[in-house]
Amino acid sequence: MNKNSNEFNVIAKLDHVTKSFGEVVAVSGASFSVEKGKITGFLGPNGAGKTTSIKMILGLTRPQKGKVTLFGKNPFYNSSLKHILGYIPEIEVFPKWMKARDYYYWLGRFQLTKEEAHLRADEVLSEIGLEDVADKRIHKFSRGMKQRMKIGQALIHKPALIIGDEPFNGLDPIVRRNMVNLFKDYIRKYNSTFFISSHILFEMEKFSETVILMYKGRTIAQGSPIRIREMIEDQPHSIQITVKDPKKLSTLLINNTDENVVSQIRFQKDIHSNENQIIVLTNDPREFYSLVTDLACDHKIPIREIKATDEGLENLYKSLTIG
Repeated sequence: MNKNSNEFNVIAKLDHVTKSFGEVVAVSGASFSVEKGKITGFLGPNGAGKTTSIKMILGLTRPQKGKVTLFGKNPFYNSSLKHILGYIPEIEVFPKWMKARDYYYWLGRFQLTKEEAHLRADEVLSEIGLEDVADKRIHKFSRGMKQRMKIGQALIHKPALIIGDEPFNGLDPIVRRNMVNLFKDYIRKYNSTFFISSHILFEMEKFSETVILMYKGRTIAQGSPIRIREMIEDQPHSIQITVKDPKKLSTLLINNTDENVVSQIRFQKDIHSNENQIIVLTNDPREFYSLVTDLACDHKIPIREIKATDEGLENLYKSLTIG
C-alpha cells in the first residue's frame, strides 16, 4: 500500500538510465525519483551528470539505456508535457530590446488569454521584487536581477513542475531567502513541485524535503536531508564566496565563531572577472552557511555568489563512493 502510494506521488523518474555523448558517459545507470508537492534538491559537482539528467526529464534528449518518465509518460515523445513544466536555465537568453513586463506578457500568451497574461506578468514581477523596473529593458539589469527574471519566467503559467538549474547563482542571501519562500508559496497555493540543482548541499538542506546526490553520472544517495547530512557530517568543505568587501566579511566570520566553523580563510581574485573572493575551509558547513547568511544580512554585506568549490565537492563525493 505504501509503495503504491509513493509511486502515485512520483511525477518524474529515472530508472537505470545511461546517456553518453561519444566516448563521454554523462549519466551511468542513474536512478532517482521526484515526488509531487515537494522541493527536491539535486546535488553534485560539475560534470556529475545533473544537467544531462535535467535535459532528459525535460524531453530535450533521450537515454541510450533505461527509462525516463514524467507524469507517467515518456517526455521525449510527449511534447504536450512541456505545457505543465517551468524551467529555470543556468544561462540566460533575453531579447535585448524587450522590457521586463512585455517579456513576461508574451511568455504568458503561449498559454493564457491577453487579460490573464497581463495579470500574471504584473503578479510575477511583484513576487520576485522587480515591479519597480517592469518597464526597463532586461539587458540593462544586474546579474542578480536577471537571475530573478529567469526564476519568474518559469512561474508565469503556474506549472505543475518547476526545474531549476543552479537557480540561486548570483543572488545575495536575502534574495535567496525570498525566492525560497516564493517556492514554498507556490507549493501551498498551486501544489507545485520543485526540482532544484545546486552546488550547495547545506543550503538545500534548509528547505528541501529530499536530497539526491550525483557523482560521475551515478546516483549515490537519495533521502531526507537529515539522512544525507549524517552520511557526510564529518567531511570538511571548501567554500568560495564572491564579495565586494572580503576583508570585512572575513573579519566578521573570524570574530563570530570558532575554528571548527571557520578553520581557514584565504583571499583570491576570480581569474575571469577579477572580482574579490575568499575561500573558507569549514568542518561544520551547516553552521557556516547559517552564520554567513546572518552576517551578510545583519551587516548589509552584498555577496554575489556562494558555492562549494569543486575540489571540496570532489572530496565529499569520493568519501561517499569509497566509503
